[in-house]
Amino acid sequence: MGTGAGGNFGNTKGSRTISTATKKSTALSGVGKLPEPIQKGVKSFFKGSSNNYNNYSVAKNKDGSYTIKMENPGRVPGSKAIYYKIIDSDGKTVRVYKETYAPQGNLVHRKEK
Repeated sequence: MGTGAGGNFGNTKGSRTISTATKKSTALSGVGKLPEPIQKGVKSFFKGSSNNYNNYSVAKNKDGSYTIKMENPGRVPGSKAIYYKIIDSDGKTVRVYKETYAPQGNLVHRKEK
């Protein structure tokens, strides 16, 4: 996860990635290996994506919460939208937001969902 744009949101600094996938089907099949309290929230978030999405990941944050992330490549080559869902250790959704990036990699927009 790291500390790129949005890295201070959802306490992702110092997070440890525990699951990654490049396809929706693979991401969904790996949900059962995640901690039980967060499985439902992760599954519903990933199910909301289309088959165009990629770079699915789940990271455990220092504070015990989890950051779930998936990317949607944009229509303009090199652009993308990254969707985030922050879930606490009990499985409660804390925050959902989207970041839009220009082809140059700069953050264009952040929107709460």
